[in-house]
Amino acid sequence: MKRLFTTVLAAFVLALTLTIPAQARVPRTVHWVCDVPGVGLVTFVTAAEAARHGIDTANDHAGQVFTDQFGEVCTVR
Repeated sequence: MKRLFTTVLAAFVLALTLTIPAQARVPRTVHWVCDVPGVGLVTFVTAAEAARHGIDTANDHAGQVFTDQFGEVCTVR
């Protein structure tokens, strides 16, 4: 009986350790959409999404400048 309990517990712990990293990869995005008087609908995003947008925008502009002036292809990873 003790061996069965230990086996079931070990299987449960193993299953739990495999599911936690799988849940960590799920993107959790939240968009707050507010109706601002005089402005209209405004969408607020998380800081990470805003930062990624800024990095992508800078990458597009800087990458084009480096390509035009220096002949180098640059990207953000």
